[in-house]
Amino acid sequence: MTLAGFVGAAYLFLDSRAPAAPPAPAPSAVAYNSDGLSDSYDGFRVEALSLPTGRGPATVSLRITGPSGPVTDFPSIHTRPMHMYVLRDDLSGYQHLHPDVVDGAWTAPVTIPDGGAYRVYLEFVPHGRAAGPHGPEPTVLGVPFVIAGDTTMVPVPAPEAQDRSGPYTVRRLDGTADLASGTQTALQFQVLRDGRPAALEPYLGAYAHLSNFEVRTQGLKHLHPIPAGAGGEAPADGVLAFHAAFAERGDKRMFLQFQAGGAVHQVEFTVFTT
Repeated sequence: MTLAGFVGAAYLFLDSRAPAAPPAPAPSAVAYNSDGLSDSYDGFRVEALSLPTGRGPATVSLRITGPSGPVTDFPSIHTRPMHMYVLRDDLSGYQHLHPDVVDGAWTAPVTIPDGGAYRVYLEFVPHGRAAGPHGPEPTVLGVPFVIAGDTTMVPVPAPEAQDRSGPYTVRRLDGTADLASGTQTALQFQVLRDGRPAALEPYLGAYAHLSNFEVRTQGLKHLHPIPAGAGGEAPADGVLAFHAAFAERGDKRMFLQFQAGGAVHQVEFTVFTT
């Protein structure tokens, strides 16, 4: 036998006795949530029928198709079957809208103040979705659009301990502290008027709503409010708490909406997770 033949035979001998490869891991369970960075997820797809093409008033019209065809009905989450958000890629121009079904499409009026690259997010819960510890997790789909022309970009603000809306001051109770990613925590804000806890009113089935966007990707996660009391009463101390668990480190841009004095108010915070 030649040297090459001997080496080949030895290789085959050793290889035949090598341990078998471990079996492939079983697929993980489907995660019933998404971040709005895709136009399709979990059997649902969004198709843009009408998107803004310039500054000023416009109409957004989107068709949702599910496993069985177009879908024009979803269970209500926070009193509405569909929540729509609009945001520019510099994390400015946030809008929270509630579309109606018109000619088979989810439609809402919107006003675009400036040029740039935007994204529309749709948040809904399909029928039959099992509830998790904080209720059914929504599906979030999204589509981009661009408004051409000169654009004034807005830098993402540095973390601040408080923000104002009208006569109301909202304080983040842990100041500008960094949060740890990968752990469950309660993110708390206190709403004050003239230095005293504000009288909060229900808004969309809760006393506040908090939309969290990853600065790096613009991915959306709606944070769940923690009930203030067993009877559903408003928090007497004006403190709003949210379940927060962040998978990745980095800057988050948060938009907090609450109702007081008969009007909806909005404040904004930047939070960093390590």
